[in-house]
Amino acid sequence: MIGDEHSQLVTCGTVFQGTCQSRNLVNISLNQVDVVIKRETQFVASTSQSNAAVALVAPAPDNSVQLYVGTDDQPSTSILYDYRQYTCGVSRRFLSSSDIFQVPAVGQSGRRPSARLSEAAAISSDFLVNYVAGFTVEQFSYFLTTQPSVYSPISSAPLVSKLSQVCHQDTYFESYVEMPIVCRSGVKDYNLVQAATVVEPGSRLASRLGLTASSHLLVAVFYDESDSAVCVYRLSDIRSRFKDNIQACFDSSSTTVPVGRQFSTRYCTANTQV
Repeated sequence: MIGDEHSQLVTCGTVFQGTCQSRNLVNISLNQVDVVIKRETQFVASTSQSNAAVALVAPAPDNSVQLYVGTDDQPSTSILYDYRQYTCGVSRRFLSSSDIFQVPAVGQSGRRPSARLSEAAAISSDFLVNYVAGFTVEQFSYFLTTQPSVYSPISSAPLVSKLSQVCHQDTYFESYVEMPIVCRSGVKDYNLVQAATVVEPGSRLASRLGLTASSHLLVAVFYDESDSAVCVYRLSDIRSRFKDNIQACFDSSSTTVPVGRQFSTRYCTANTQV
């Protein structure tokens, strides 16, 4: 991943407990920043080769540019979860200064920009959030995942796909929300996303879909046991559905945001950024 804002190549992997390196673009064999683990928040990726991490560079509060990361490390114990909780969900991290790759602390409350899995969900061997793709459009970043359809999970629970969204100017990730996403072909539903990208349509396709040429489309590939399908979604429709879901939460008698009990409790509170 190349961070043009900081003239660096960011490489992350399972080695050194899932840390990242910042490499010099002039000579990528040289580390621009040697990261020494001073805090547990510098762990970025999973330590397991089978648990993928998805990362992207996108705007953040205070006109900064930061690294957004989605991964599920599945720590096996409560002690490991205490050290690696920011590798269980979505987090936003510094890309420069001596705090590179750390999750920013916010104020004296200690709240950080992340949507972490709860301890019970993170250490469950039956609950893996597999991050497939991520992208950023306008004021928001998005992540596509596959995960068990129910929580608390059982080993036989079917998998579904979900799309999550967070506002770039949301300091505390209070705007983080997710919803199921399905690809429907005829009478058949494809529930498992395998790959995705965001494109801007050409003039003919934009006209056919009633869009402007500057609009965005999400193109995603889904699969099941026998075949696969490609679906195209208008980002404007996705944003509208997110708004409807959030408004429904505000209008309901319950105060809990419907992001699922697998995440630490979040609440429906007035937020002008949503």
